[in-house]
Amino acid sequence: MPTNTPFPSPQPSPLEGRGKGEGSLPISVIIIAKNEERRLPDCLTSVAWAKEIVVVDDESQDRTCAIAQKAGAKVFRRTMDIEGRQRNFGFDQASQPWILSLDADERVSPELAEEIAEAIQNYQGDESLVGFRLPIRTYIGSRWIRGAGYYPARKARLFRKGKFRYEEARVHPRALYEGKMIALNGDILHYSCAHLGEFINKFNRETTLEAEKWTLDGRKATLARTLRKTIDRFLKNYFLKGGWRDGAMGFAMSVFHGLYQFITYAKYREMKQCPSPLPLPGRQAGSPPSPPEADPPLAETGRGESEGGHVVFVDRDGVINEDLFDYVKEWDRFRFQEGVLEGLKRLTESGYKIILVSNQAGVGDGRFPEKTHWEIHQKMLDIFQKEEIRLHASYYCLHGKEAGCGCRKPKTGLFQQATQNGLIFDRSKTYFVGDKVSDIEAGKNFGLRTILIRTGYGAQHETICQGSLEPDAVVDNFREAVNRILCG
Repeated sequence: MPTNTPFPSPQPSPLEGRGKGEGSLPISVIIIAKNEERRLPDCLTSVAWAKEIVVVDDESQDRTCAIAQKAGAKVFRRTMDIEGRQRNFGFDQASQPWILSLDADERVSPELAEEIAEAIQNYQGDESLVGFRLPIRTYIGSRWIRGAGYYPARKARLFRKGKFRYEEARVHPRALYEGKMIALNGDILHYSCAHLGEFINKFNRETTLEAEKWTLDGRKATLARTLRKTIDRFLKNYFLKGGWRDGAMGFAMSVFHGLYQFITYAKYREMKQCPSPLPLPGRQAGSPPSPPEADPPLAETGRGESEGGHVVFVDRDGVINEDLFDYVKEWDRFRFQEGVLEGLKRLTESGYKIILVSNQAGVGDGRFPEKTHWEIHQKMLDIFQKEEIRLHASYYCLHGKEAGCGCRKPKTGLFQQATQNGLIFDRSKTYFVGDKVSDIEAGKNFGLRTILIRTGYGAQHETICQGSLEPDAVVDNFREAVNRILCG
């Protein structure tokens, strides 16, 4: 295969004549980029028919921002910390009812552009539809990788605003949504790497990040299990997913699929044994070296996966922060309860996976916009990071009080999402800390131990938490709750 093969220029879109303004498609195209002055122009050209283009730039040192602005795109500069968080930030900037998520090394084919126009018109009234899965046609240089699981490898890329987010993971964030996705046939053209050497560099970076994820999650990986997965993935991608059809390149891609597990394991072992953490390279815009698995249809938002360990569930308003009894509608009114940051840090240092589960009906009932909710959540996470507190996952029910959903406490949908997302724990030894009778009921319905805290609504609800709703413990503040949890 030629080295440093130039990427082909995109064909004009059949919709290109629509331009911006009246008649253009009601789509916000969200592009993440870093030092992409070479590939970004073709990406922008391929979506010129969209009403809005937003570029989230990871502190580029080249002409990426200038190129985007010249093309009429809105540009937001934000340092990439966590891939899922970076993408969600971009989604929050969208003003249109539909969002198309791209990387700067991707382009929308003319066939897909036409299909998107028809699809959003035909399904506009179907509220059960979250979005569409789009085939990804991946190239290394000028060579299209058809086999080894690389094609069609459909991913959820076109979706309704506010109905889809990514887990906040540094590598391979999973898609989180509730509803149905429909497959389209037109391709996203992914010019991932100019040559095999670039692919290997990306492979090295991604396996380092994956090893870090294993270490932080407390995963108990073994050599025997890793070898089994390595061999299994090679055989599956080479024989069952058609790697053999691509000759030597297909064989190489299948080998990389298997080696991804083994190299990650080797780095994981090194991180576990090394007295100081290994330096971790930053995530670049672009796809991971292995084609992603299917995105699981989970609800609301969540992140993290685990293979066992200590877990604690906590409510938010009234437990972590002061409850204003009329929703926390802006960050300026968000106040941490006394001792909460100290307590969360103690749990983090003790190896607990902290899972936040919270009803936020104010969004669904129209009391404040969803964008405000996520801004508050993001700023809370920023403080957690500063205080060295690790929130392993967060799950919110954003439905209104009368929506009849399965995730609003006292129903157990939010807890079920945590288990669907790979969290493994002993329910009989796991606590849920809440300040409302609905929290205690939800915890008991899911088989958890419960702690009622007298902050927020707790003092009022203590009198009605009797009989079958009697909590395992009642405490005055979060500090006491943490003491109870750590003492078993």
